[in-house]
Amino acid sequence: MRFSIPAFELRFLILIMIALLASGAAIAQHAVAQGESRFSDDSLFVRFIHGAAAAEVATAHAESRAVVIKTSASIGVQLLQVPKGSAQAAVERYRRNPNVEFADLNYRRQLYRPTTTEGTEPGLGIANNFDEQYGLHNTGQQFGATVDPLFGTLIVPAYQASAGADINAPEAWNITNGSSAIGIAILDSGVACDHLDLDGKCLEQVNFVDEHGSTLEDVLAHGTHVAGIAAATTHNSIGIAGVGRDSSIGSLKTCWEDTSLVLYGIIIGQCDDDDIIDALMYAANSGRYHVINMSFAGPEFSSTLEAAMNFAWSSGLVLVAGSGNDYSQKVMYPAGYANVIGVGATDYHDNLSAFSSFGPWVSVLAPGSTILSTVPGAPCGQPAGEPSDCYDYKSGTSMATPHVAGLAALLWAHNPGSSNAQIRSSIESGADSNGALDQNLLAWSQHGRINMVTALGNNSDPTTHHVQSIVLATASAGRGSKRGQATVSIVDDLGSPVAGATVSGTFTGAFTETQAGVTGANGSVVLTTDATAKGGISFGMCVDSVVHGVTTYNSSGNTITCTSL
Repeated sequence: MRFSIPAFELRFLILIMIALLASGAAIAQHAVAQGESRFSDDSLFVRFIHGAAAAEVATAHAESRAVVIKTSASIGVQLLQVPKGSAQAAVERYRRNPNVEFADLNYRRQLYRPTTTEGTEPGLGIANNFDEQYGLHNTGQQFGATVDPLFGTLIVPAYQASAGADINAPEAWNITNGSSAIGIAILDSGVACDHLDLDGKCLEQVNFVDEHGSTLEDVLAHGTHVAGIAAATTHNSIGIAGVGRDSSIGSLKTCWEDTSLVLYGIIIGQCDDDDIIDALMYAANSGRYHVINMSFAGPEFSSTLEAAMNFAWSSGLVLVAGSGNDYSQKVMYPAGYANVIGVGATDYHDNLSAFSSFGPWVSVLAPGSTILSTVPGAPCGQPAGEPSDCYDYKSGTSMATPHVAGLAALLWAHNPGSSNAQIRSSIESGADSNGALDQNLLAWSQHGRINMVTALGNNSDPTTHHVQSIVLATASAGRGSKRGQATVSIVDDLGSPVAGATVSGTFTGAFTETQAGVTGANGSVVLTTDATAKGGISFGMCVDSVVHGVTTYNSSGNTITCTSL
């Protein structure tokens, strides 16, 4: 396995980027503004009312000097070419025409590039990458890596998670591993289908943006990251686990690389509505796909794009889109359309990610901060043509979205006779309304953070509980003395935190005593020694028993029983 951008190269790149961004900060800010309006200045969409006379249509086109580029028969919309710089005036002219049902600019939506930790290195010596995927199984582990911005040194691990802030993937995989017959269409910047963790996953690679000079290659390393989250091969002793397990993917390249600001270190992923619509129509008519993943967003409503989403929905597809990284309640599209599951992002504590858009228009939440997944080999310096084994962390609602798409694929496999409406209902009704730290997740979304187990319909009551994690530390006792401290987390056989469990544990080493306490709403309890010690302290702690009024203690299910510091 390889990880992207060695630390010594990062130090050099950081210095260059600081110099470039200092001189071009205003341009950079303008280039990536979340709510900025973008559209083609020489193309637009129009749909005439049913039965409009051919002569009236021809006259309307002549008034705007418009040429029909193509017609989407499925939604009755024409894509028109107009003189450069006249698109906005032409749209207004068409909208005044009584023969026109609607007219729209050809908006340009951005792939929201990850906002934190992009370009960092997962760290050397990671023995179990599944432990890095806190969003799938969170034991309160330390994970991740980041680069010190001043010294360029690698900080590993970089983050401390909160137990239970996850979507219960292992428990869900006990119910179903999905099926290769279920396809997830990745409408994105392309997918490196030769990645070792995506081997045999790609149904096809189709390029809808070649008119921009863009090839099938995932230059932005965005679509490959999304694809890995959705359906990377699991239990192959390589890299990561994909939410959708055995599901297939299709690379429908819908977004192209805008290098107009490359001198400032900025390459923007641009997704034009005409290309999005082409990819949607293709996926809906191909018969290969059950789920559409769209990790792009923009603030502009378009009746044309909505018609395309509605057609794909009526064709039986589940549509999933990122809510955007605007950290506001501003509605973004396509996530804001009625027939699309809009997805916001949570972090490793089950809090709303610091960048995520939110509000009652957002359907569900999913992990989106510091997500490890697959990327092409180039960021790791691999030679062209060599299958990638490169991985990186990225953050954004782009990363939250494929968690939901992967879950939708599992639901299709588990309930093959279901409709897309039933699949969506299962995802939404199965979501958790409270977070691992008892956060009100309904304050940020309509339904809460997804839960794979409850979505799959395993609503049986838990019967057992076990120890999920033990974290040791010392606490100050004053005057240089320290107490021993152990944070013990308890979960049930469905992977949910167990509140009200009495945990008894024995400290050894510098502290020899037994302590007991009761777990809180997050399933954790902090046990602290009465004894104190000074200087370098070594001690251990073992859990002796866990008593709960509803579930029984299953010590054989413990992830850990004893640990030392």
